[in-house]
This record gives sequence, C-alpha cells and structure tokens, in this order.
Amino acid sequence: MGSQRGSTTDAAVWVRLSHRRADSGRAVSRDARTEPLRPDAKTRGARAIHSPSARRNHPEHLTRIFDGAVTAATFETPNTLSPSRISAFRNCPLQFRFASLEKLPQPPQIHLVKGNFVHRVLELLLGHEPENRTVESAREAFATARAEYEPSNRFLALGLSDDAREAFFKDSRDLVNGYYRMENPRNANVIGLELRIDSDFGRFKLGGIIDRLERNEKGELVVSDYKTGRVPDARFGDNKMDNMQIYASLCLRERGELPKKLRLMYLKTSTPIEFDVTSETNEACERAAIDTFEQIDASCQSGVFATKKSGLCNSCAFKKWCPEFGGDDSLAKVEAPKLYPTIPRD
Repeated sequence: MGSQRGSTTDAAVWVRLSHRRADSGRAVSRDARTEPLRPDAKTRGARAIHSPSARRNHPEHLTRIFDGAVTAATFETPNTLSPSRISAFRNCPLQFRFASLEKLPQPPQIHLVKGNFVHRVLELLLGHEPENRTVESAREAFATARAEYEPSNRFLALGLSDDAREAFFKDSRDLVNGYYRMENPRNANVIGLELRIDSDFGRFKLGGIIDRLERNEKGELVVSDYKTGRVPDARFGDNKMDNMQIYASLCLRERGELPKKLRLMYLKTSTPIEFDVTSETNEACERAAIDTFEQIDASCQSGVFATKKSGLCNSCAFKKWCPEFGGDDSLAKVEAPKLYPTIPRD
C-alpha cells in the first residue's frame, strides 16, 4: 500500500496531556449505596535494525529465498487501525507484527476477561434510564453478565477451578463496588455506551469503540473509560490517555464536537483521572497517529520490525521468540499455534 522507504524514525511521537487527579482523600461510607454488590448487602527506546550491521546481527528478521539471497519478509500494510493497535505498535513493533499482522494466537489472560466482564456489567447498568439505575439493577446486571460469560469460550479457556472461578467473580464485584464509590450511576448523563466510531484519515481508517460518551454537569462532552488495573505512576505518564485522545479526535470528525474532557475511572482504587482536551492536543494527537501509520507502513514494506524492551516484556506471550531474549522470531508462526490453541469465537 505504501511506497518503499530506506529508513524510518522508530521513536513514536507521544502525546502527553496535563492531568489532574480527582480528590480521593475524603472518607467514603461503605454501605449499600457505595458497595451494592457486597455479598452482605442487598526500556529501552525502540531498537532500530535498519542498518546493514544491525541486520547482520539479527538474521532472525530475514527470510532466505530460492536463489540463496536473503530478504526481509514483507507484509501488506493494514488500511484500518484502532487506538489499541496504534498503542501496540508504539509499545513494540515486533509484538505488533506477531499479533496484528501474523495474527498469532495468545494464551487467555484473566485480567482481560475480567475487564471485559466488568465493562459488560456497567454497560447493562447504565443502559437503564437514570431513575432505574438502582442497587437492585446493579445486582441484576451482574447476574446477567455472569450468565453470559460463564458458558463462553473466552471464560472457559481460562480453565479456572471452582475456587478460582468464585475468586474471579468476587474480584469483579469489588471492581463494580469501586465504581459506585466514584459516582452515583443515576447522575451519569450518558449519550452512548460501547459506541462504535470511525473516521477516514486518507491512507487509512481509524476507529474503535468508546466505552462511554457523556455530558458533565457543565454540559461538556466527556469520553470516559473504565480501568480495572492499577493507576499508573504519574512520573511515567499514561499512554492509555493517548488512546483516549484519539477517541476525542474521532468525535470531532464524526460528531462535529470536540470533547472537553477525557476521564479514566480506575475501579480498583476508585480513582478518577481527568485530562483536558484542546485543539492543540487534538492536532498533536492526529499528527502522532499519522506518524505511527507511516512507521507501520515503512516496517511492512521493509519487513523490519524493531524490538522495544520494557516492563511489558514480562507478560508478552511472544517473549520466547523475541531476539532481545535470544529467540528466533521466524519460528513464532509455526510454534505459537501449537503452544497456544486458538480459542473459538463466541
């Protein structure tokens, strides 16, 4: 799709927005209003390997063809991207190749399944009219989501014991209770839930699903997302907010209105974090997205996908095939499907 390039800049352009953390110091009463589901209550930088010397040091990135010559295996440049795929490439181009281009299977991850489950509970709860978002509705939403998930392939693939299954749902209840300690669902002015939004960026289309689009008490448009993991250390920023900024851009392009706020709701600690959106941050976000697409295109055309060591490597399903850890990335396409059986789609 793209033209051949001799080299490309591997450093992603990061959008960093000023943020403020909502006051979480006040005492919170742990009663049925704030815990409705209580059982007793109703690097390194990207490593470029474009130079001849670097290629010689990384033969696992190359494919030998019939005449004995060596060339990089190339890929068709994807013409659709999502915020999560952009983030994946920025985190590690090689991991992006494995997951998004070669579409290699990965083992089921309990934290992802749990996150999806809790999102579903809150989607069901907030799908009611405000006056009907009662404690009983929250319990019903939890029961409905559990009935959907327990027989699903993605849940069964976790292979949980009876005790682990109950621990999964207990943790999920705690996360929903964490949401209640942040806000009363009756006060949420929701415009859309699990809202699909896409826009054409010329050489590629960018789109994804917004967890929650709403208006705050000032009438400002807000993009909100629930997070079931830990609040990131403020010293290192939060690339999750970069993804959120992309959704703000998509809202402007497709709805004609730029959101004023981005909000991450960390359920485990009941910590909301808000970022302001401006025309400047929006323009920087779009430039960064286009720049990342150009880097993806260059990698697909050259067949060279840089590695990037970070703390994420410890949980990467493809670590054993990564050259950074002595692996051979050319073997992943054959070995990964044997190691990680494909989970049937629900």
